[in-house]
Amino acid sequence: MTVRPFVGSSTTTITATTTNGRMVITGATGTVTVTISAALTEEIVAGRYSYDLVLDSGSTVTRFLEGLFIVTGAVTL
Repeated sequence: MTVRPFVGSSTTTITATTTNGRMVITGATGTVTVTISAALTEEIVAGRYSYDLVLDSGSTVTRFLEGLFIVTGAVTL
């Protein structure tokens, strides 16, 4: 999964892959779990972001999920 400030941006905000341990794919159940730590999310500047979840099997690249989300400043500390 890749998060960027906007579609087409060359700046990456967060990347979740099986290599960096932020994504786990369970083949038996077909489950994809993405985990982003609190420490990493604290570094995200408030604003709008675009993301997509793409799985690459080596011969086929498939986009499963895409969208937008808004990050706001913390209210409760």
